[in-house]
Amino acid sequence: MYYGWRAKVGLVFPHTGSAPEHEYHKYLPEGVTINTTRVLFETVDEDGLYEMSQRVAEGAALLGSAGQDIIVFPCTTGSLIKGYGYDQQLCEQIKEVSGCKHAMTTSTALIRALKAIGAKKLVVTTPYSPAVDAVEKKFLEDNGFEVLEIKGLGFTDPLMMPRVTPDQMYNLTKEVLENNPEADTVFVSCTGLGIIDAIPMMERDFKRPVITSNQATWWATLRELGIQESFDLGQLFQL
Repeated sequence: MYYGWRAKVGLVFPHTGSAPEHEYHKYLPEGVTINTTRVLFETVDEDGLYEMSQRVAEGAALLGSAGQDIIVFPCTTGSLIKGYGYDQQLCEQIKEVSGCKHAMTTSTALIRALKAIGAKKLVVTTPYSPAVDAVEKKFLEDNGFEVLEIKGLGFTDPLMMPRVTPDQMYNLTKEVLENNPEADTVFVSCTGLGIIDAIPMMERDFKRPVITSNQATWWATLRELGIQESFDLGQLFQL
């Protein structure tokens, strides 16, 4: 059987991660296939994130030669580290080197998801350091959203991201929401986090839409390809 008869998705993501592959395969529509390559990711700081993002083109070119329908860079801060519009620059670069008509980054997907859900006032939780949180906050504000508070776990080692547990992010998010009850949307940032299955529970408990990096990326990727699959992954996947 030819498994990519509906769409072929190419992923270029940080070599330390595991969540994107696992979560996207778990919620893989019939007829869609995923091909993956990885890029070196050394440090979760401004220099490390930028250097990693500059390696994406090589991976995109490799996957493009295998005939993908879309190339995706599933990394939140790596696709926004140079500020407003950097995600769009990366998308154009990916399309140019891969020959693919479509490209997606997590930051591009995030903005689409937040607009689709009608978000205006956000609380954001992350596994990142305050310095990286500050860059992300500015990116979101420059894209028109009010960030009431952003709070991270302080990690700079990329190997720590997959080790963060859903209960850690749940409790951090609950704390931030209690300080900002006027927030209309929750964003839990980082594709390295394996928390996609916790979204329905978090939405029930927090009584707000919950967006995560992998959820937004997968939603926007499928919608970009015209695939309207609906999964039990929160309010976003009903749109």
